[in-house]
Amino acid sequence: MEILIRGLRYIVTQDDHRRILKNSSILIKEGIIESVGKADGHADYIVDGRRFIAIPGLINTHAHVPMTLFRGVADDMELFPWLQEKIWPMEANLKPYHIKAGTELGILEAVKTGTTTLFDMYFFEDVIAEVFTKFGVRGVLAEAILDFGTPECKDADTCINIADRFVERWRGHQLIKPGYGPHAPYTVSPERLRCISERASDNNSLIQIHLAETEREVNEVKERTGKRPIDLAMDTGILGPKTIAAHVVWPSEREIELLAQSGVLVSHNPVSNLKLASGFSPVPDMISRGVKVSLGTDGPASNNLMDLMETIKVTALIHKAVKKDPTAMPAQLVFDMATRIPGDLLDWKIGRIEPGFEADIVLLDTKLPWWTPLHSVISHLVYSARSTDVKYVLIRGNLIVENGIFTKKDEDEIMMEAEKASLDLLDKSGVSSMLKSMD
Repeated sequence: MEILIRGLRYIVTQDDHRRILKNSSILIKEGIIESVGKADGHADYIVDGRRFIAIPGLINTHAHVPMTLFRGVADDMELFPWLQEKIWPMEANLKPYHIKAGTELGILEAVKTGTTTLFDMYFFEDVIAEVFTKFGVRGVLAEAILDFGTPECKDADTCINIADRFVERWRGHQLIKPGYGPHAPYTVSPERLRCISERASDNNSLIQIHLAETEREVNEVKERTGKRPIDLAMDTGILGPKTIAAHVVWPSEREIELLAQSGVLVSHNPVSNLKLASGFSPVPDMISRGVKVSLGTDGPASNNLMDLMETIKVTALIHKAVKKDPTAMPAQLVFDMATRIPGDLLDWKIGRIEPGFEADIVLLDTKLPWWTPLHSVISHLVYSARSTDVKYVLIRGNLIVENGIFTKKDEDEIMMEAEKASLDLLDKSGVSSMLKSMD
Protein backbone atom coordinates (compact mmCIF):
# COMPACT_ATOMS: atom_id res chain seq x y z
CA MET A 1 0.00 0.00 0.00
CA GLU A 2 1.19 3.51 -0.86
CA ILE A 3 0.43 6.46 1.42
CA LEU A 4 1.20 10.06 0.46
CA ILE A 5 1.18 12.76 3.14
CA ARG A 6 1.22 15.75 0.85
CA GLY A 7 2.24 19.37 1.40
CA LEU A 8 3.00 19.18 5.12
CA ARG A 9 3.47 22.50 6.86
CA TYR A 10 6.65 21.11 8.41
CA ILE A 11 8.48 17.79 8.70
CA VAL A 12 10.73 17.30 11.74
CA THR A 13 13.07 14.69 10.30
CA GLN A 14 15.28 14.05 13.37
CA ASP A 15 17.95 12.93 10.91
CA ASP A 16 21.67 13.51 11.57
CA HIS A 17 21.32 17.16 10.52
CA ARG A 18 18.07 17.69 12.49
CA ARG A 19 16.52 19.11 9.32
CA ILE A 20 13.10 20.71 9.46
CA LEU A 21 11.49 20.73 6.02
CA LYS A 22 8.78 23.18 5.01
CA ASN A 23 5.93 22.53 2.55
CA SER A 24 7.16 18.99 1.92
CA SER A 25 5.67 15.53 1.52
CA ILE A 26 6.27 11.99 2.72
CA LEU A 27 5.72 8.97 0.46
CA ILE A 28 5.32 5.60 2.18
CA LYS A 29 5.44 2.24 0.39
CA GLU A 30 4.68 -1.02 2.18
CA GLY A 31 5.34 0.52 5.57
CA ILE A 32 8.71 2.05 4.66
CA ILE A 33 9.42 5.73 4.02
CA GLU A 34 10.19 5.94 0.32
CA SER A 35 10.90 9.65 0.01
CA VAL A 36 10.86 12.86 2.05
CA GLY A 37 10.65 16.20 0.28
CA LYS A 38 8.82 16.95 -2.91
CA ALA A 39 6.41 14.15 -3.78
CA ASP A 40 3.26 14.38 -5.87
CA GLY A 41 1.18 12.01 -7.89
CA HIS A 42 -1.16 9.22 -6.89
CA ALA A 43 -1.23 6.87 -3.91
CA ASP A 44 -3.69 4.43 -2.36
CA TYR A 45 -4.28 6.87 0.50
CA ILE A 46 -3.57 10.61 0.51
CA VAL A 47 -3.50 12.95 3.50
CA ASP A 48 -3.65 16.71 2.97
CA GLY A 49 -0.84 17.86 5.25
CA ARG A 50 -1.16 21.63 4.97
CA ARG A 51 -2.20 22.17 8.59
CA PHE A 52 0.05 19.47 10.07
CA ILE A 53 3.55 18.96 11.39
CA ALA A 54 4.99 15.47 10.94
CA ILE A 55 7.23 14.08 13.69
CA PRO A 56 8.69 10.62 14.29
CA GLY A 57 6.50 8.51 16.54
CA LEU A 58 7.42 9.06 20.18
CA ILE A 59 9.19 6.28 22.12
CA ASN A 60 8.21 5.77 25.76
CA THR A 61 11.04 3.80 27.38
CA HIS A 62 9.45 2.97 30.73
CA ALA A 63 5.86 2.07 31.57
CA HIS A 64 3.65 -0.49 33.23
CA VAL A 65 0.84 -0.31 30.72
CA PRO A 66 -1.90 -2.38 32.44
CA MET A 67 -1.63 -0.14 35.51
CA THR A 68 -4.16 2.14 33.85
CA LEU A 69 -6.56 0.13 36.05
CA PHE A 70 -4.90 1.63 39.15
CA ARG A 71 -5.14 5.24 38.04
CA GLY A 72 -6.06 7.46 40.97
CA VAL A 73 -6.32 4.76 43.65
CA ALA A 74 -2.95 5.26 45.35
CA ASP A 75 -2.09 8.94 45.19
CA ASP A 76 -0.02 11.26 47.40
CA MET A 77 2.14 8.55 48.95
CA GLU A 78 5.86 7.78 49.17
CA LEU A 79 7.18 4.94 47.00
CA PHE A 80 7.60 2.16 49.57
CA PRO A 81 4.23 2.63 51.36
CA TRP A 82 2.68 3.13 47.91
CA LEU A 83 4.00 -0.28 46.84
CA GLN A 84 3.49 -2.20 50.07
CA GLU A 85 0.09 -0.86 51.16
CA LYS A 86 -1.69 -0.31 47.85
CA ILE A 87 -0.02 -1.55 44.68
CA TRP A 88 1.25 -5.00 45.64
CA PRO A 89 -2.01 -6.01 47.42
CA MET A 90 -3.98 -5.03 44.32
CA GLU A 91 -1.55 -6.73 41.97
CA ALA A 92 -1.88 -9.98 43.93
CA ASN A 93 -5.40 -10.28 42.49
CA LEU A 94 -4.51 -9.63 38.85
CA LYS A 95 -5.79 -12.09 36.26
CA PRO A 96 -5.22 -12.17 32.48
CA TYR A 97 -8.55 -10.46 31.77
CA HIS A 98 -7.52 -7.51 33.96
CA ILE A 99 -4.21 -7.32 32.10
CA LYS A 100 -5.92 -7.37 28.70
CA ALA A 101 -8.37 -4.60 29.58
CA GLY A 102 -5.72 -2.41 31.19
CA THR A 103 -3.34 -2.89 28.27
CA GLU A 104 -5.96 -1.95 25.70
CA LEU A 105 -6.71 1.25 27.60
CA GLY A 106 -3.01 2.08 28.03
CA ILE A 107 -2.27 1.59 24.34
CA LEU A 108 -5.28 3.69 23.37
CA GLU A 109 -4.09 6.52 25.60
CA ALA A 110 -0.46 6.30 24.54
CA VAL A 111 -1.10 6.14 20.81
CA LYS A 112 -3.66 8.95 20.82
CA THR A 113 -1.06 11.14 22.53
CA GLY A 114 1.63 10.44 19.92
CA THR A 115 3.53 7.37 21.18
CA THR A 116 4.20 4.57 18.68
CA THR A 117 6.64 2.43 20.71
CA LEU A 118 6.09 1.47 24.35
CA PHE A 119 8.53 -0.21 26.72
CA ASP A 120 6.69 -2.24 29.34
CA MET A 121 7.67 -4.28 32.40
CA TYR A 122 4.84 -6.19 34.02
CA PHE A 123 3.16 -9.57 34.56
CA PHE A 124 1.36 -11.85 32.09
CA GLU A 125 3.50 -10.30 29.39
CA ASP A 126 2.25 -12.80 26.80
CA VAL A 127 -1.22 -11.30 27.17
CA ILE A 128 0.24 -7.81 26.81
CA ALA A 129 2.16 -8.79 23.67
CA GLU A 130 -0.99 -10.21 22.11
CA VAL A 131 -2.80 -6.89 22.61
CA PHE A 132 0.13 -4.98 21.11
CA THR A 133 0.14 -7.16 18.01
CA LYS A 134 -3.65 -7.03 17.66
CA PHE A 135 -3.53 -3.23 17.70
CA GLY A 136 -0.40 -3.02 15.52
CA VAL A 137 1.70 -1.13 18.09
CA ARG A 138 5.39 -1.64 18.84
CA GLY A 139 6.21 -3.12 22.24
CA VAL A 140 9.56 -3.60 23.97
CA LEU A 141 8.25 -5.92 26.64
CA ALA A 142 9.88 -7.43 29.73
CA GLU A 143 8.48 -10.17 31.95
CA ALA A 144 8.73 -8.89 35.54
CA ILE A 145 10.76 -10.93 38.04
CA LEU A 146 10.69 -10.55 41.84
CA ASP A 147 12.17 -12.76 44.54
CA PHE A 148 8.82 -13.19 46.30
CA GLY A 149 6.96 -14.01 43.11
CA THR A 150 4.29 -12.25 41.10
CA PRO A 151 0.57 -12.77 40.33
CA GLU A 152 1.81 -15.09 37.58
CA CYS A 153 4.45 -17.11 39.44
CA LYS A 154 5.03 -18.29 43.00
CA ASP A 155 8.76 -17.54 43.21
CA ALA A 156 11.65 -15.95 41.31
CA ASP A 157 12.88 -19.16 39.72
CA THR A 158 9.46 -19.78 38.21
CA CYS A 159 9.36 -16.14 37.08
CA ILE A 160 12.69 -16.58 35.28
CA ASN A 161 11.43 -19.71 33.53
CA ILE A 162 8.29 -17.86 32.41
CA ALA A 163 10.51 -15.05 31.11
CA ASP A 164 12.60 -17.58 29.18
CA ARG A 165 9.49 -18.93 27.47
CA PHE A 166 8.21 -15.41 26.76
CA VAL A 167 11.50 -14.44 25.11
CA GLU A 168 11.55 -17.62 23.04
CA ARG A 169 7.96 -17.19 21.87
CA TRP A 170 8.28 -13.58 20.71
CA ARG A 171 11.86 -13.53 19.44
CA GLY A 172 12.07 -12.04 15.94
CA HIS A 173 8.53 -10.64 15.87
CA GLN A 174 8.19 -7.52 13.72
CA LEU A 175 6.39 -5.55 16.47
CA ILE A 176 7.63 -7.13 19.72
CA LYS A 177 11.05 -7.17 21.35
CA PRO A 178 10.88 -9.50 24.38
CA GLY A 179 13.18 -9.38 27.37
CA TYR A 180 13.71 -9.80 31.09
CA GLY A 181 12.46 -7.45 33.81
CA PRO A 182 14.22 -7.89 37.16
CA HIS A 183 12.16 -5.43 39.18
CA ALA A 184 14.93 -3.74 41.21
CA PRO A 185 17.99 -4.52 43.34
CA TYR A 186 15.83 -4.32 46.48
CA THR A 187 13.40 -7.01 45.22
CA VAL A 188 15.79 -9.31 43.32
CA SER A 189 18.81 -10.92 44.98
CA PRO A 190 22.35 -10.50 43.57
CA GLU A 191 22.42 -14.21 42.72
CA ARG A 192 19.26 -13.95 40.65
CA LEU A 193 20.45 -10.73 39.01
CA ARG A 194 23.50 -12.67 37.81
CA CYS A 195 21.29 -15.47 36.56
CA ILE A 196 19.05 -13.04 34.66
CA SER A 197 22.08 -11.31 33.17
CA GLU A 198 23.38 -14.65 31.88
CA ARG A 199 19.99 -15.66 30.45
CA ALA A 200 19.61 -12.32 28.67
CA SER A 201 23.13 -12.59 27.27
CA ASP A 202 22.48 -16.12 26.03
CA ASN A 203 19.23 -14.98 24.38
CA ASN A 204 20.63 -11.64 23.14
CA SER A 205 17.69 -9.98 24.89
CA LEU A 206 17.03 -6.62 26.48
CA ILE A 207 16.84 -6.11 30.24
CA GLN A 208 14.61 -3.55 31.95
CA ILE A 209 15.16 -2.67 35.62
CA HIS A 210 14.26 0.04 38.16
CA LEU A 211 17.53 1.44 39.47
CA ALA A 212 18.47 3.96 42.19
CA GLU A 213 14.95 5.35 42.22
CA THR A 214 14.90 6.59 45.82
CA GLU A 215 17.39 7.48 48.52
CA ARG A 216 15.82 4.83 50.74
CA GLU A 217 16.49 2.19 48.06
CA VAL A 218 20.16 3.19 47.92
CA ASN A 219 20.52 2.94 51.68
CA GLU A 220 18.67 -0.38 51.99
CA VAL A 221 20.57 -2.07 49.16
CA LYS A 222 23.88 -0.84 50.52
CA GLU A 223 23.03 -2.06 54.02
CA ARG A 224 22.00 -5.50 52.73
CA THR A 225 24.68 -6.09 50.09
CA GLY A 226 27.48 -3.64 50.89
CA LYS A 227 27.03 -2.00 47.48
CA ARG A 228 24.97 0.84 46.06
CA PRO A 229 22.32 -0.25 43.50
CA ILE A 230 24.22 0.81 40.37
CA ASP A 231 27.45 -0.75 41.66
CA LEU A 232 25.54 -3.94 42.37
CA ALA A 233 23.91 -3.94 38.93
CA MET A 234 27.34 -3.53 37.34
CA ASP A 235 28.89 -6.31 39.43
CA THR A 236 26.11 -8.74 38.59
CA GLY A 237 26.36 -8.07 34.84
CA ILE A 238 22.98 -6.36 34.57
CA LEU A 239 24.33 -3.10 33.12
CA GLY A 240 25.19 -3.05 29.44
CA PRO A 241 24.18 -1.62 26.06
CA LYS A 242 21.04 -3.79 25.98
CA THR A 243 19.79 -2.61 29.39
CA ILE A 244 17.21 0.08 30.13
CA ALA A 245 17.60 1.46 33.65
CA ALA A 246 14.50 3.32 34.80
CA HIS A 247 14.59 6.40 37.05
CA VAL A 248 18.27 6.61 38.19
CA VAL A 249 17.50 9.47 40.54
CA TRP A 250 20.30 8.83 43.06
CA PRO A 251 23.54 7.88 41.27
CA SER A 252 26.88 8.77 42.82
CA GLU A 253 29.56 10.52 40.76
CA ARG A 254 31.38 7.22 40.30
CA GLU A 255 28.18 5.44 39.34
CA ILE A 256 27.52 8.00 36.61
CA GLU A 257 30.86 6.98 35.13
CA LEU A 258 29.80 3.32 35.33
CA LEU A 259 26.56 4.13 33.51
CA ALA A 260 28.48 5.89 30.73
CA GLN A 261 31.02 3.09 30.40
CA SER A 262 28.36 0.36 30.32
CA GLY A 263 26.36 1.89 27.46
CA VAL A 264 23.10 1.48 29.39
CA LEU A 265 20.08 3.54 28.33
CA VAL A 266 18.66 5.50 31.28
CA SER A 267 14.90 6.10 31.16
CA HIS A 268 14.13 9.42 32.86
CA ASN A 269 10.64 9.53 34.42
CA PRO A 270 10.30 13.06 35.81
CA VAL A 271 6.53 13.16 36.34
CA SER A 272 6.50 9.95 38.37
CA ASN A 273 9.59 11.06 40.28
CA LEU A 274 7.90 14.35 41.15
CA LYS A 275 4.62 12.75 42.19
CA LEU A 276 6.32 10.19 44.45
CA ALA A 277 8.80 12.82 45.69
CA SER A 278 11.68 10.53 44.73
CA GLY A 279 13.97 13.45 43.92
CA PHE A 280 15.53 15.10 40.87
CA SER A 281 17.60 12.87 38.64
CA PRO A 282 20.90 14.55 37.61
CA VAL A 283 20.06 14.19 33.94
CA PRO A 284 22.13 17.13 32.60
CA ASP A 285 25.20 15.83 34.48
CA MET A 286 24.68 12.30 33.19
CA ILE A 287 24.31 13.50 29.61
CA SER A 288 27.40 15.72 29.84
CA ARG A 289 29.40 12.68 30.93
CA GLY A 290 28.23 10.46 28.10
CA VAL A 291 25.23 8.64 29.56
CA LYS A 292 22.45 7.94 27.07
CA VAL A 293 19.12 9.19 28.44
CA SER A 294 15.60 8.68 27.12
CA LEU A 295 12.13 9.44 28.49
CA GLY A 296 9.41 7.39 30.14
CA THR A 297 6.06 8.05 31.74
CA ASP A 298 6.16 5.18 34.26
CA GLY A 299 2.84 3.50 34.99
CA PRO A 300 -0.49 5.35 35.23
CA ALA A 301 -0.64 4.61 38.97
CA SER A 302 2.27 6.97 39.58
CA ASN A 303 2.02 9.57 36.83
CA ASN A 304 -1.13 9.35 36.22
CA LEU A 305 -0.91 9.54 32.43
CA MET A 306 0.64 7.71 29.49
CA ASP A 307 1.21 11.07 27.81
CA LEU A 308 4.86 11.37 26.74
CA MET A 309 4.33 14.88 25.40
CA GLU A 310 3.69 16.04 28.95
CA THR A 311 6.90 14.30 30.03
CA ILE A 312 8.84 16.10 27.28
CA LYS A 313 7.78 19.51 28.57
CA VAL A 314 8.35 18.64 32.23
CA THR A 315 11.84 17.36 31.40
CA ALA A 316 12.76 20.58 29.65
CA LEU A 317 11.52 22.70 32.54
CA ILE A 318 12.52 21.04 35.81
CA HIS A 319 16.23 20.74 35.06
CA LYS A 320 16.45 24.42 34.18
CA ALA A 321 15.05 25.19 37.63
CA VAL A 322 17.19 22.66 39.49
CA LYS A 323 20.39 23.84 37.77
CA LYS A 324 19.28 27.49 37.81
CA ASP A 325 20.33 27.51 34.18
CA PRO A 326 17.84 28.12 31.32
CA THR A 327 20.25 26.42 28.90
CA ALA A 328 20.47 23.18 30.92
CA MET A 329 18.06 21.16 28.75
CA PRO A 330 17.65 22.60 25.24
CA ALA A 331 14.42 21.76 23.45
CA GLN A 332 16.17 19.87 20.66
CA LEU A 333 17.99 17.62 23.12
CA VAL A 334 14.79 16.79 24.97
CA PHE A 335 13.01 15.96 21.72
CA ASP A 336 15.93 13.70 20.76
CA MET A 337 15.41 11.86 24.06
CA ALA A 338 11.87 10.96 22.96
CA THR A 339 12.75 9.89 19.43
CA ARG A 340 16.16 9.20 17.90
CA ILE A 341 18.12 8.36 21.07
CA PRO A 342 15.95 5.37 22.09
CA GLY A 343 15.33 4.57 18.42
CA ASP A 344 19.04 4.00 17.93
CA LEU A 345 19.03 1.37 20.71
CA LEU A 346 16.73 -0.88 18.71
CA ASP A 347 17.38 -2.68 15.45
CA TRP A 348 14.08 -1.37 14.13
CA LYS A 349 14.76 1.68 11.99
CA ILE A 350 12.58 4.13 13.93
CA GLY A 351 12.88 7.52 15.61
CA ARG A 352 13.52 9.48 12.41
CA ILE A 353 11.68 10.48 9.25
CA GLU A 354 14.03 9.64 6.43
CA PRO A 355 14.06 7.26 3.45
CA GLY A 356 14.56 3.63 4.41
CA PHE A 357 13.16 4.06 7.92
CA GLU A 358 9.92 2.46 9.00
CA ALA A 359 6.91 4.75 8.75
CA ASP A 360 6.23 5.45 12.42
CA ILE A 361 4.89 8.97 11.98
CA VAL A 362 2.66 11.32 13.98
CA LEU A 363 0.82 14.32 12.52
CA LEU A 364 -0.06 17.21 14.82
CA ASP A 365 -2.56 19.92 13.97
CA THR A 366 -0.93 23.38 14.10
CA LYS A 367 -3.88 25.56 13.12
CA LEU A 368 -4.53 26.29 16.77
CA PRO A 369 -4.00 29.32 19.04
CA TRP A 370 -1.11 27.82 21.03
CA TRP A 371 0.81 27.12 17.81
CA THR A 372 0.47 30.74 16.69
CA PRO A 373 2.72 32.47 15.76
CA LEU A 374 5.01 29.59 14.81
CA HIS A 375 8.52 31.00 15.08
CA SER A 376 10.32 27.83 16.18
CA VAL A 377 9.02 24.35 15.38
CA ILE A 378 11.12 22.50 17.98
CA SER A 379 10.35 25.08 20.67
CA HIS A 380 6.62 24.74 19.99
CA LEU A 381 6.81 20.94 20.05
CA VAL A 382 8.44 20.96 23.47
CA TYR A 383 6.82 23.96 25.18
CA SER A 384 3.50 24.60 23.42
CA ALA A 385 2.17 21.40 21.84
CA ARG A 386 -0.59 19.44 23.51
CA SER A 387 -1.21 15.76 23.09
CA THR A 388 -4.74 16.55 21.89
CA ASP A 389 -3.10 18.06 18.79
CA VAL A 390 -2.36 14.51 17.54
CA LYS A 391 -4.64 13.70 14.58
CA TYR A 392 -2.89 10.92 12.65
CA VAL A 393 -0.64 8.12 13.88
CA LEU A 394 1.03 5.61 11.59
CA ILE A 395 3.02 2.58 12.74
CA ARG A 396 4.84 0.63 10.02
CA GLY A 397 2.69 2.62 7.59
CA ASN A 398 -0.57 1.42 9.15
CA LEU A 399 -3.09 4.05 10.21
CA ILE A 400 -3.62 3.51 13.94
CA VAL A 401 -5.23 6.92 14.51
CA GLU A 402 -7.13 8.61 11.69
CA ASN A 403 -8.65 12.08 12.07
CA GLY A 404 -8.17 11.71 15.82
CA ILE A 405 -10.02 8.37 16.05
CA PHE A 406 -8.40 5.07 17.08
CA THR A 407 -8.95 2.61 14.23
CA LYS A 408 -8.33 -0.75 15.91
CA LYS A 409 -11.27 -0.99 18.33
CA ASP A 410 -14.16 1.17 19.47
CA GLU A 411 -12.80 3.62 22.03
CA ASP A 412 -15.92 3.58 24.21
CA GLU A 413 -15.79 -0.22 24.37
CA ILE A 414 -12.14 -0.14 25.48
CA MET A 415 -12.89 2.36 28.24
CA MET A 416 -16.01 0.50 29.40
CA GLU A 417 -14.14 -2.81 29.64
CA ALA A 418 -11.29 -1.17 31.54
CA GLU A 419 -13.70 0.48 33.98
CA LYS A 420 -15.35 -2.88 34.65
CA ALA A 421 -12.01 -4.67 35.10
CA SER A 422 -10.72 -1.97 37.44
CA LEU A 423 -13.79 -2.10 39.69
CA ASP A 424 -13.58 -5.89 39.81
CA LEU A 425 -9.91 -5.72 40.78
CA LEU A 426 -10.49 -3.11 43.47
CA ASP A 427 -13.37 -5.11 44.94
CA LYS A 428 -11.26 -8.27 45.09
CA SER A 429 -8.43 -6.32 46.75
CA GLY A 430 -10.62 -4.53 49.29
CA VAL A 431 -9.36 -1.19 48.00
CA SER A 432 -12.75 0.01 46.76
CA SER A 433 -14.12 0.11 50.33
CA MET A 434 -11.01 2.04 51.43
CA LEU A 435 -11.61 4.61 48.70
CA LYS A 436 -15.29 5.01 49.64
CA SER A 437 -14.32 5.66 53.24
CA MET A 438 -12.09 8.53 52.07
CA ASP A 439 -14.91 10.29 50.14
